[in-house]
Amino acid sequence: MHSSFAPACAFDAEQLMLLKSGIKTWNVFRTEKRDVPVDLSGAALKGMKLRGADLGNANLSGADITNADLTGAVLSGANLNDAIASGSVLVRASLESASFDRADMEGAVLEGASMKGASLHGTILKKADCADVDFTGADLRETNFREASLVGAALTGADLRAAYLWRADLSRAVINGIRVSAATVLDTGKYATLAWASAHGALFVEDVQKPARVAVKARDVSGAILNFEEPVGSSQQETSAAAENPHSAKGRTAGNIWRKSGSENIAYDQILFKKLKSGSSGWNDLRKRRRDISIDFQHARFDGKNLSEADLTRANLRSASFRRADLSGADLRHADLSGCDLREAVLERADLGGAELSGANLWRANLSFARLNGAKVSSATVLDSGKKASPEWAARHDALFVQ
Repeated sequence: MHSSFAPACAFDAEQLMLLKSGIKTWNVFRTEKRDVPVDLSGAALKGMKLRGADLGNANLSGADITNADLTGAVLSGANLNDAIASGSVLVRASLESASFDRADMEGAVLEGASMKGASLHGTILKKADCADVDFTGADLRETNFREASLVGAALTGADLRAAYLWRADLSRAVINGIRVSAATVLDTGKYATLAWASAHGALFVEDVQKPARVAVKARDVSGAILNFEEPVGSSQQETSAAAENPHSAKGRTAGNIWRKSGSENIAYDQILFKKLKSGSSGWNDLRKRRRDISIDFQHARFDGKNLSEADLTRANLRSASFRRADLSGADLRHADLSGCDLREAVLERADLGGAELSGANLWRANLSFARLNGAKVSSATVLDSGKKASPEWAARHDALFVQ
């Protein structure tokens, strides 16, 4: 897991003032002072008009360029690791060999940009416009392309191990020579396989990191027991009972709500709980900034709440209640939903890939267009129809029927 902390930021105040004085003046400075390093790390450039700006090899790590207009800008070799660039416009920008690791580029417009050899390891490009972008040889490991437009994009030789492409538009995209792994989620929602790679001229390789694995038993459609292994950290992952409060040093202790359930006390973080209940937008921003944070909402109640599009990946939601909640479009990959009350919940377009659904109650839930690939169900899982899950149902939905 990548650290979500941005690097220490100490931008050059004089350079920032010069950039803000106008692009013409700035570009003259770059031409005359080519050997002077540019440090704009952590700078606030939100909404700025930077069309055609020469920012080649600049240090923009941790900078906020949200909604900035960088059309035609030169950012070749620049460092934008951990940058906040959601909604930014980088149409036809030169981004060759630039580094965008862990950057938030959700909804960015990069149409026609050149990102040859760029590094976007763990970058968020959800719903971004990447039409006709040249990603040749780019590092796209663990990049989130969910619902992005990759129409006509050149991906030749790009590394897409563990990339997330569900519902992305790959029309006319050039994908021959890409590298994929068993953790790569394709546009169809299925996981990449050796057979898929062979059929599409791709290379099937090992995952980014080979995790420790535990034995799991499941049954196929015939009822035969299958022994397979799955990564530690999916349904088995144990998360902290009191996740660190991102706003206060007191978050580890003072922020806990204590609930009684049988003979056990169940704790979850009060500030995180309120943050999620208040809406998905602020919650998702928090998760982008703090990708290392452990989410533990065991037994929490979210009945009737609007959690549309919420990022709940790998969250511990065991026995939580989401009755009639709106979880449409939510990201619940590898979340522990065992024993959850999801009756009449809206899960339309939600991603439940790899989620633990053993004992969950999904009666009358809306699962239209939901992704269930690799989700684990058992005979204790109540389906949207009111029936119990079966090996046959699991096989039809590319899920796993677990002992």
